[in-house]
Amino acid sequence: MVVICNLYDRPTSQQNLAFEDMNGLVVEGGGSVTEVGYLVAMALAQHKPILYLLPKGAMLPDQLRSLKDNKQLKRLFILRYYSERTLKSLLIDFIDLIETGELRREVPTIKFTLRFTSRAGRYITWKAKQKKLSKADYLRKLIDEQIQNDEEYQSLLRRPKMEEENNEEDKSI
Repeated sequence: MVVICNLYDRPTSQQNLAFEDMNGLVVEGGGSVTEVGYLVAMALAQHKPILYLLPKGAMLPDQLRSLKDNKQLKRLFILRYYSERTLKSLLIDFIDLIETGELRREVPTIKFTLRFTSRAGRYITWKAKQKKLSKADYLRKLIDEQIQNDEEYQSLLRRPKMEEENNEEDKSI
């Protein structure tokens, strides 16, 4: 797998990597690099997934707003805010996305007890068997899909931390 990235300096032996050979593009958008727009455009033209990283608290550049909101490009263009603590996890998730076509899930840590009717229980058992999943994994997958498809919730997650703090200050005034 080849992922081109501007997070680290490339060794000179990799200077001539072709876009055709890459599986994905990782861009750290905190600085101003003139070739980033070109790289993003080339990756999108070749239907390569892009992980565009912005430091937590950074404002979203206007040029990226249209890419982020475009329904056709949403599957290829992934915008994430990162900190030193979250960077490794974001990169691992992106590589998993490239390898498997879907993001790996977090390890469930919260216990949640639900009571269902017999009818709902039979349906969940039947559907989980069809999907070859446990009932818990089937329900987790349903919720994960709901989270991914909820545009309002996703936009809340994408808001920079500074923007959230400003909104909280406005509410208190």
